[in-house]
Amino acid sequence: MLPLVITRPCADSPLNERERELRDAGIELRWFPLIAIMPPHDPEPAKQALAALRTFDCAIPVSPSAVHATLRMLKGPWPESCAVGLIGPGSRSAFEQALRLRHQKPESVSLTSAPADAAESEGLWDKLQALRPQGWAGAKVLLLRGGLGRDWLADTMVAAGALVQVVDVYRREQPPANAATLSALRALLTAPSAWLLTASEGVCNLQSLLAAGGLRAKEVLATHRALVIHARIADVAATVGFGRVDVCSLEPSAIIRALAMS
Repeated sequence: MLPLVITRPCADSPLNERERELRDAGIELRWFPLIAIMPPHDPEPAKQALAALRTFDCAIPVSPSAVHATLRMLKGPWPESCAVGLIGPGSRSAFEQALRLRHQKPESVSLTSAPADAAESEGLWDKLQALRPQGWAGAKVLLLRGGLGRDWLADTMVAAGALVQVVDVYRREQPPANAATLSALRALLTAPSAWLLTASEGVCNLQSLLAAGGLRAKEVLATHRALVIHARIADVAATVGFGRVDVCSLEPSAIIRALAMS
């Protein structure tokens, strides 16, 4: 079974529950973050919004990185009056773990998350209908993200009548193309691996890093596999040059099955 390269930002927890399951199943894990997580250029809008969190009906950190950044900024416990929407099991696991580290029970907060097989904005929106069966007209929603991204969820909630406020709790950057980064990248490319890719931006950053190191992506990635969480990332990974691209959820059982496929 190929080793698995974890590409999530290193600002997230060092080893999450799903990665422990993969390691315990005998999969060799390697790390190469493809997105660097930095503080927002102006943190004040996020700090002010979080100080007023109890006035919102729902808050949505759009990724595990947004979860960690949000809870680092938050002063005091998460208010029970503010429900939480999470785009996928990874974000839910990160949120629950972060609450426990703050000595707050996850059961004290109303959590709604997209299912593993639809871990995207559309999947979350489907699940959020049960949270407010009376509809979203007039609901105050706080969307917590890291700079520009896909606006589908915010636009959909606004169209449904929600009052949506968007704030940046972090910003994303390409990892620096320095000697240490490029040396680590070359070491990963010496033998075939499977790369777990969760963002199209990260795939593009990988292509840029390869170019900075004088490497042709379509040549060096031809013997590597990509495991991606949805079709949009699959298209980017195939275009960049991965020899094989498979779509699967982030559930350990799905990843193990994908890796076992010849």
